[in-house]
Formats: sequence, structure tokens, C-alpha cells
Amino acid sequence: MKKCLLSIAVVAFVFALCATRAQTTSLSMYGGGPHGFDWALGTWACMSTSHISHATLKVTRTSGGALFYRSSGENFDNSWYAVYMPKTKTWLAPFIVSDGSYGTESTNQTGKKIVWTGTGYFADSGKTLTIRDTNVVGPNTYADVGEVRSGGVWKTEYSVSCTRTI
Repeated sequence: MKKCLLSIAVVAFVFALCATRAQTTSLSMYGGGPHGFDWALGTWACMSTSHISHATLKVTRTSGGALFYRSSGENFDNSWYAVYMPKTKTWLAPFIVSDGSYGTESTNQTGKKIVWTGTGYFADSGKTLTIRDTNVVGPNTYADVGEVRSGGVWKTEYSVSCTRTI
């Protein structure tokens, strides 16, 4: 479950990263509109408190305009899209992990703190759980706290931080 939870974290934190590429954009604009996460394009080095301590994240634009994310590390591989839904002004992020875990998170928030919510199926346990990622961004910093809801209680599962490498 920890590998899948890190995947969920990577999905969420990448959308809220405040890095050098986007220094001219105010924090209130992150996540806003169809280009609200363009600043994430590039390569990132990520660290986590889970057993997968390091991962490389590559973000590219698809021919259809969505963003494609791939995060990989030792015994870990996760891919997802970030798709903007203009009618509802919502970002949707379906993901899949190499162990068979999958899910979707979404948000319509913008700014320094963005909360993503959704559900994830965890292949190692066979359970589908409600998930939440809280992203907080600052100048060249990003933090993501990932949680799962089980038995009516939110439980923190990981914390992730990333920095741009390219």
C-alpha cells in the first residue's frame, strides 16, 4: 500500500509545485484554468518519508493538451494524466501504478494550498479507499501530505517534497 500511496502523493504534489519556471506567476494562479499546471513541465527529483525514498518525475504535454506524468524509482513506477474540465473548472487526475493499484483524484482549488480528493484501489490489500492529498507550495518548495480514510478516520501515510532538476 505504501508504494501506491507514494504514487498518489506524486500525482497530487506535482500539480501544486511552485518552482523556478513559474516564478512570474502569483501563487494564487497555480491550478487555475487549462494552463494552471504548465509550470510543472520538466523533470523533478522527489524525496518521501515512505519506504520509496527517491523518485524521478517527468512531466510532458500530450498532443491533446493534457499533461502526462511518469514517476519512477527503485521497484516503483506510476503514470497519470492531468486533464482540465473547463465546464466545471476541475482538474482530473486518473493514475495507475505498476503493481496494479489505480484511482482518480480531482480538485477545483487554486493557490498556495490545494487539496485533491478521490478514491484509490490498493492492489496489495484489495481495498478501495477514499484518498486526500494536501499540497502546500512556496518559492521553489513543495510539500504534499497524503492521507487515506479508513474506519471514518483520516490517516497520514506519507510526506513528499520535490525540486526541479531540468
